[in-house]
Amino acid sequence: VKPINKQAEKLKQQQRLEEEDERNLNYNPPAQKSLQEIQQLDKDDESLVKYKQTLLGTAPVTAVDKVSYMVGSYGPKAEEQEFLSPLDEAPKGLMTRGHYQIKSCFIDDDKNVYLSWEWNLDIKKDWNE
Repeated sequence: VKPINKQAEKLKQQQRLEEEDERNLNYNPPAQKSLQEIQQLDKDDESLVKYKQTLLGTAPVTAVDKVSYMVGSYGPKAEEQEFLSPLDEAPKGLMTRGHYQIKSCFIDDDKNVYLSWEWNLDIKKDWNE
């Protein structure tokens, strides 16, 4: 009869219990989310937002808004004509700060483009940044 090594027996029993525990776990990983969804989860916590931006990078560029204004019908004139669009407010809050590229154009009902231009807008908390 061989002598029984109690420590080896305990170790084997502990390994069997750990393997059973691993098999009995009903862990389901969370559903995959886009970077934007992850960044939107805790948007009110500024330190967490900065951490996520450092870890994940900034969100991909997306179209933010599209606005159309009806200028009206005007016949040609020798002097310049101007159109002043209604006032529009810039977005507010930490998540909307950043650099925006804006494309503007004048088109008619037939989708003919008469004038188009691009311009930039920076939204910052402090202009000394």
